Amino acid sequence: MENKIIRTYRPYETTLREVARQCKTDHHTVKRVLLKNGIAIVKGKRGSFTQEHKDNISKACKGRKTWSKGKKMTKSCILKNMKAHLKYDVSLEWLNEFDDIEKLKYLNNSISRKRDYKGFTTEIYQQFIEKFYNDKKFNDLFSKWKTTKDKWMKPSLDHIQAKCNGGGLLLDNLQFISWLENRAKVDIDQKDWDSIKTRIYEYF
Repeated sequence: MENKIIRTYRPYETTLREVARQCKTDHHTVKRVLLKNGIAIVKGKRGSFTQEHKDNISKACKGRKTWSKGKKMTKSCILKNMKAHLKYDVSLEWLNEFDDIEKLKYLNNSISRKRDYKGFTTEIYQQFIEKFYNDKKFNDLFSKWKTTKDKWMKPSLDHIQAKCNGGGLLLDNLQFISWLENRAKVDIDQKDWDSIKTRIYEYF
């Protein structure tokens, strides 16, 4: 039995439970045998769950309440979680300067697509947040959308000069407009778009 356990165990690949299953024993015995023979135990790859195992987990969790239900996370916890998921090396102290967490989350989500944040460094990211967190146009639009929940009013990140027309990711070339306006504007030059908006009723 001991020799079979030693032959079956492969560091970084097999788990103790997998060895126990193959050797028709339990993982405690496997552990004792390995330690007795001076074999270091390192975490192995866990095999994929069988459908039966997945079904059993689903049944066991059915109707179970989550630990967080009805609880409100503190600002500190939210910011720590945010920092852990950001692509940029910013400090908690810097994130803590922003009181409106929902607005901060929204700005982060607005550059979640690779095509929107391509070329962003930590410095440019911080400038982006600081600029639009205090931007009157964005704040007015964000407040209206939060109040009405009108999807057409939702703030949408726009390139003032479209990328296909040579516009880049410079902060001066970025603005927030409503989702409806952004879908209508597409790649129209900003100067032409401003002209169209003054005559918008002529197009209906």
